[in-house]
Amino acid sequence: MSTRPIVLITGGTGFLGSHIISQLLAQGSYTVRAVARSANKLKSIFPNASVDQLQVIEIPTLTSDFTDALKNVTAVVHAASPIKDEGKQILEGAYYGTIHIVNQAIAAGVKKIVITGTFASLLDGDFKAGFGTKLITEKSFGNFTIEEVDLENPNVMAIYHAAKTLADKKVWEIAHQHTGVDITVLLPPAILGPYVPNFPINSRDSLGTNDFVYSLIVNGTDSYSQVIPVGHMIDVRDAARAHLLALSTGRIPGSDKRFIISARSFTWKEFADLYRKERPELKDRLPREDVKQGFEQTSAPLDVDFANDALGMGEYIDWKETALAALDATLILERK
Repeated sequence: MSTRPIVLITGGTGFLGSHIISQLLAQGSYTVRAVARSANKLKSIFPNASVDQLQVIEIPTLTSDFTDALKNVTAVVHAASPIKDEGKQILEGAYYGTIHIVNQAIAAGVKKIVITGTFASLLDGDFKAGFGTKLITEKSFGNFTIEEVDLENPNVMAIYHAAKTLADKKVWEIAHQHTGVDITVLLPPAILGPYVPNFPINSRDSLGTNDFVYSLIVNGTDSYSQVIPVGHMIDVRDAARAHLLALSTGRIPGSDKRFIISARSFTWKEFADLYRKERPELKDRLPREDVKQGFEQTSAPLDVDFANDALGMGEYIDWKETALAALDATLILERK
């Protein structure tokens, strides 16, 4: 049996979570214990991982009992968060699930917890600051209350935004009450890029955030149909790398370990222009060159210095490589 420390991962069958597991397996410092609704699905993504490398435990929901899964665990990486569900399920998973897992991990004696947050939690519901010119730092929080979350809102992304922001705030309340636990929250914007080998792509729902890229070639040539206002991006491989760096980064006296991780700002028109040049066979499926985007994306400067200095993020993958990898990955769907 392996004597390596055990890290528990949630969201391992997801776009980001599968990259985190892949990088952890390659690094070899931990035994990875992944919890998932479907053990078979996760095992199919990593068919060559031994039991010493990867343990898989089926847990139906993020608010289920994690007591057995947390036995002998050194660290937790919570990367799971529902986006495609109904409003009630999103709040249940993104808010209550996060708080539940953090509390259960602390009760089990876990001393290091890394949580995937979102850049959106830096902003209010109108995203106004994201469209401005003032520097946004890791000390910013969107203004939400749990009572104000409208579970009937047809815009489930608004519910997700509120739930993730509220969870982020609550996590820091818990962290300040349990100063012996080292907690990190990472705040990535739009996560784009390739999938790990064997990642199951069966429908557009399985594309994750890359679906916004796919929309560029399937929604007509007369307009840009993307409605996501986020205009900052990070490659999924860099986002996963940040989680591994967080696992090996010690405490920072006097500072909450809340990190903005972002490569740059972008526009969908910028992506389309790149695709016309680099993937000319798709030119007739993209919005025409003379078509204006027609909506605004966030472009405010983000302070990533804390992540660079404390985590050692360094250089990010070039946006063109990310954009092309994301598009190429989505085309797997058309080869099915």
